Amino acid sequence: MKFECRKISVIDEEFGCTVTLSENEDKWSSVLDINAVSVMASVEQYLLLQRTFSEDEFESDYYYIETNDPEISGELTVFSIYLYRKYLSMTYENELIEISLNVNDREFESLKQGLKKLTGGIGHLIIPE
Repeated sequence: MKFECRKISVIDEEFGCTVTLSENEDKWSSVLDINAVSVMASVEQYLLLQRTFSEDEFESDYYYIETNDPEISGELTVFSIYLYRKYLSMTYENELIEISLNVNDREFESLKQGLKKLTGGIGHLIIPE
């Protein structure tokens, strides 16, 4: 999977963190207006990474990946993310996801912090400085 990112969304809430990179600028502007059939029928490429925090010490955090390709979706366990200023590369199972970025300093910092929070505890996040 390879695409140019036109929209970045980082949502950091009390119970989890979600990072979305989308080829379509408007794809995530109003999630409530999008039904499941519309999302599944979309030809626009996207990558959604999510970490849901456990509610107590007896549970583990849950990590999830979703793309427009149903073959590249599900529980996120073993992965590596390389984040560069103009490029994100991710390996997940046997898949390579390459996303070109054209972001300002604020957007890049938000993406970097979101990925750090999201990957805390599992996977590999490499951000060459």
